[in-house]
Amino acid sequence: DDDDDEEEEGLRKAAAALLVTTGSSHDPPHTHGLAHFLEHMLFMGTSKYPTENYYDSFLSSHGGSDNAYTELEYTVYHFDIPMQEKLREVLDIFGQFFVMPLLKMEAMEREIQSIESEFRLSEKSDECRLQQLLCFTCGKEEGEHCFGKFSWGNLKSLKEIPEQHGIDVMAQLRKFYNQYYYAANMRLVVIGAYTLDELQEQVVRCFSDVPAHPRGEPSLLDMTRTNANTWEETCRSGIKDYGMPFAPASLARIYRVVPVRERHSLNITWQVPPQGSNWRSKPCDYIAHLIGHEAAGSLLSALKAKSLVTACYAGVGSGGYENASSHALFNLTFTLSEEGVSHWGEIVTEIYNYIGMIRYYCATQDGLPSWIYEELRAIQDVAYKFEDEMTPEELVENIVEDMAPAFSLPPERLLDGNSLLFEYDGDAIKDIVDNFLVPRNARLDLMSSTFGRDADYDGLDETNEPVNETVNKIDEEEDSGGTFSIESLPPPQKEPMFGTKFWSNPISEALLKEWESATSPCLPSDSSLLSLPPLNPFVPTKFDLKPCPLDDTHHPLLHCSLKILDTGKKATVTKFNSSKKQILLLYEDRDEKWHEVDLVLASAIDITPDFEGTLDKNSIKFKIVAVPKEEGSTLDCSDNGDFSIDIRLSFPPIPPPLPESRLPQLVVDTQALRLWHLQDRTFKRPIAELRLKVICSHANKTPLHKACADLFVTLCQDAVTEISYLASVCELGSSISSTDQGFSLRVHGFDHKLLDLASEVLKVFFSFHNQQDPNKLPDTIKPGRFDACLEVLMRRYANAGMQASSLCTDVRLRCIRPTIWSSHSKADAFKFIDESSFMETITSILSEVSIEAFYHGNVDHSDALTAKELVLNALTASGSCDIPKENYPLQHVLKAPLVTDDHIVVTPTKDSKEANTAVEVYFQIGKDDLSHRVLIDLLSEIMYEPLFDELRTKEQFGYHVSCGARWTFGVIGISFKVVTSCKSADEVSERLDRFLHEFRDKLATMEEEKFMENLVGLVKNKLQMYNSLEEECNSLWSEINEGRYDWEAYRNEADHLRSITKERVMTAFDDWLSPKCEQGNAKERRRLVVHVIGTSEGPASDGRPIIESDKLGKEIDQRVKAFHEAAGHATWGKIL
Repeated sequence: DDDDDEEEEGLRKAAAALLVTTGSSHDPPHTHGLAHFLEHMLFMGTSKYPTENYYDSFLSSHGGSDNAYTELEYTVYHFDIPMQEKLREVLDIFGQFFVMPLLKMEAMEREIQSIESEFRLSEKSDECRLQQLLCFTCGKEEGEHCFGKFSWGNLKSLKEIPEQHGIDVMAQLRKFYNQYYYAANMRLVVIGAYTLDELQEQVVRCFSDVPAHPRGEPSLLDMTRTNANTWEETCRSGIKDYGMPFAPASLARIYRVVPVRERHSLNITWQVPPQGSNWRSKPCDYIAHLIGHEAAGSLLSALKAKSLVTACYAGVGSGGYENASSHALFNLTFTLSEEGVSHWGEIVTEIYNYIGMIRYYCATQDGLPSWIYEELRAIQDVAYKFEDEMTPEELVENIVEDMAPAFSLPPERLLDGNSLLFEYDGDAIKDIVDNFLVPRNARLDLMSSTFGRDADYDGLDETNEPVNETVNKIDEEEDSGGTFSIESLPPPQKEPMFGTKFWSNPISEALLKEWESATSPCLPSDSSLLSLPPLNPFVPTKFDLKPCPLDDTHHPLLHCSLKILDTGKKATVTKFNSSKKQILLLYEDRDEKWHEVDLVLASAIDITPDFEGTLDKNSIKFKIVAVPKEEGSTLDCSDNGDFSIDIRLSFPPIPPPLPESRLPQLVVDTQALRLWHLQDRTFKRPIAELRLKVICSHANKTPLHKACADLFVTLCQDAVTEISYLASVCELGSSISSTDQGFSLRVHGFDHKLLDLASEVLKVFFSFHNQQDPNKLPDTIKPGRFDACLEVLMRRYANAGMQASSLCTDVRLRCIRPTIWSSHSKADAFKFIDESSFMETITSILSEVSIEAFYHGNVDHSDALTAKELVLNALTASGSCDIPKENYPLQHVLKAPLVTDDHIVVTPTKDSKEANTAVEVYFQIGKDDLSHRVLIDLLSEIMYEPLFDELRTKEQFGYHVSCGARWTFGVIGISFKVVTSCKSADEVSERLDRFLHEFRDKLATMEEEKFMENLVGLVKNKLQMYNSLEEECNSLWSEINEGRYDWEAYRNEADHLRSITKERVMTAFDDWLSPKCEQGNAKERRRLVVHVIGTSEGPASDGRPIIESDKLGKEIDQRVKAFHEAAGHATWGKIL
């Protein structure tokens, strides 16, 4: 329960995605956001299925989900569903979107408000604001290029502006649909457990009524099918001829941008030709690999040594605005230190020095070293070959996007065209660095809170003259890269939709010439820290799969359920001993016995239900009654009487428990280290995961301890950047985080060199303890990095909880988990921190350490022993003492008071211009219990869609409306959340109470078939296979990390759901959630309500407490403390 995400791991479903080759680029004048608006409206019912929420309700009641999104050139609609037998029905419902949607006026009025609410959620995102600023200041009129449009849409663009111009939005909406929504302009991908012929039949049946051509409206798209072998010739994008998006007057300029948050960043954007046709060589990816490298010799490494930057990103993004059929935008983004803000000119000079070095190699006869390309190609080849299987919903989205005309991929390359390098094109690389990555083709966006933050300009909206919305107002005073003083300038300009404040100045001719000189083809000076990337030591070369133990290898009978025909007993095959040709049977009474397989069964055969065979030299006859679809998966059954299944609505059969050998095993069990190991038998890829939970007695003792732990993590990650980046290029990743109990480390990827990376990470991690001078930072931390990392961390604390939604969840968690320290309290504890006091605290934290670890994947027992030695050696070298388990830091969860009246924690948002209010209503159920857990899961499943339909779709309470189960260190709960910009917090709370009151009647009158649809959908979700080793490891590691060790939790929950009836669900609802008892009086419930009220004036700000901004953090801490006192500091005790 660390965040707001719902748990959805290991799902394997049927899925579909449909792409329409139109997006915000085709929004008509004075109606920006229309394409996005139409995307919303298609969900509002069709002629064949007129009920507004029929599609969502059908998917939700069968465990499925859906969504859609609008890009510059295309719009994608997608869904997934775990019940394969329902694919035919949902495809028909889905297909009607593109045949005859209702597009009703009353729905239109409501969905415009939904668009407005969605916009409000993004309004304070600095990333979204910067993207729209690029569009607004592109310098081209709407007729010249579509880039300058406002794609989000809001109340202003879809209602106020159209009304001012006498535009009928509904007429425009229908015209847009008729003009662009036709079969030749669409791409469809469907995945399901059917043959290709069966899938094709379903698609033809459900989509044959989609018009082949525009419905009476001329389309602006060239859809002539001249060559069916390439998408480029099949469909020519409507914006291809627009060309580059930025006018010359908007280039060679610096835009200083006021952020919402505490941040400092420098974005350099070069416009380059569209890259779709370069899919074979991907020259921009190659250049990004060089410029965005992070190892020694890189731009990042050189600029970090000067304490000017802290992180970087380079390349052409995957979004429609960055990677279009008319252009591509190559971005280089640096996160700056505060010092770096005033040295932006020096940073840009260094960037062009690096580009000059690339140009030097491109100009030589030999070109860039061939090993760089060969290394990249080899890495991408093996990464693609052994890539984890995507979830079905991810796969259909990826494929359908690659079918978009902008990408120019031929049909035979849809699966690998964007993943692999097929050829080296030195001429394309040279063309880009010579002609496009040049100073006069770039714009600089310097976003920094040293210019103030958005909230500091509250009076500007009323006093500053409005900016013309089509002609950009610019300041022509040249910028020479010197110190910038906002006091000497007029008020900033304002982008009209997001309200982003900015100053725009042309770069001085002298500075441009300096940069052009820097880009001259030449090698860096001897004193420069710049160089091409080094050879990568982490390139994997061994990809063999480790053999399983001889007494537990693969066999076609493995995991099958058998019926012994002579005795009628049933058993499950749990092991196969390949040397003795024996299988181990686990009988119903839990008795185990080895049997010799007869000759025909000793080799691979096709196993199906009803197969009959013999064991022990023909002395025992058996029949197979259930076969796993995949190892560890759900079962295909023969005769229902032979296997324990529920006949209600095709209740899926529950697989038998896995044998102990297929579950994590303890390799080491000491006070210093507990190491679990599991060799992968499912995904059969040369990858592995190493997870470590580093338990420290004092890591969370006080806000100071926790802040030092956070800074320690930041320093460690900074110190391993150069080596971890090299590893990441080779698909080897690492991460470190601080937790309530200490720290969490993860290393994952190809197993060949995984422990090499783990060794480097552990070396840095434990270098902070057992120092000769305990007050001095270890040698692994470079000079100047303490202050740089401290600045990064303090900025993170300042930005924490800036959005109403995140602050609401944070407050709720702090109310029930007293071991969580607020960002305010941690920042306050760091007021006088220095290296000496930091080292004193971190040495104390690391003085007592125990580790629990998990090694999972293509690693055998001997590999696990090697990992054990690696961890123990690092631990021993650190000189830390281990901790008895009884002294582990406790994970207490407070008991929410059992009261009839709500305990409401109310606070304003941190951002004084936040228009959104967030309300979270949390019901605490009690200690973890299997029955309670599945009942809450089922109630969440049943309530989610009607809650969304009523509060979001019909009544427009807000764009974000949700409910979900919560599992907080062994305490079960359920949370309801609404984020709104148009309703007060009290209105939301009252409406949620009314929903629960009305839902009780709906649940009571729900037909048994409808109830079972929800139940079976939930069960099938729980029984789905994991899609990747990472997903399986996440699930198993959470059991270790939380101390529950229920390895087959999903299977056990699915099995328990078989016994759940509607009456039990009703009882659970009455006991835990119902607002009133049978007599009609208010009912006692363990309930916590959090209101985070928007501070921007509007309907959502009603009831906002007035608290000075500089006192807000302390006031929230006091209100959380008041809840702790109201709860009497009572906890659920030791649970795990």
